Amino acid sequence: MMDELIKRILFLPKEFHNKRDVSIYSLLKESGYFEFYEYINETNIYNALTANQQCIDDWISWSEDKRSNSGWYLINTGNETFIVGHMASDSQFKTTEYLDRIEACAAFIKHEIEEIRKI
Repeated sequence: MMDELIKRILFLPKEFHNKRDVSIYSLLKESGYFEFYEYINETNIYNALTANQQCIDDWISWSEDKRSNSGWYLINTGNETFIVGHMASDSQFKTTEYLDRIEACAAFIKHEIEEIRKI
C-alpha cells in the first residue's frame, strides 16, 4: 500500500499536467498522502525514484513552471549538481546542493508535498 501511495506521489506533476482542471492540492489529497504523510520520508521517495527515474524530469519541470515568489525549487545546475532551495516571501533563501540527482529530487518532493499539504 505504501509503495503504491509513493508511486502516485511521484507521478503528481504528470497527472496535474494531464488533468489541468484539478488542483495539485486535490490530487495530493486524493493520493492518500494526507493520512500517511508522517510515514513518508525522503528515503522512501528516493527508493521509489530509483525505479521511476523518468519522474525526475517531471519534477524539475514542475519546479521551473511554478509561478510564485516563494516556495521550494529544484534546479539542475548543468554542472552535475542539483540545488534544492526555498525562497521565502521576504526574499530569504535556503539552499542545499546535491551531487545525486535522485537524492535532490527526493528532498524536493518531500518539501514540496509538505508545503502543499499545509495550504
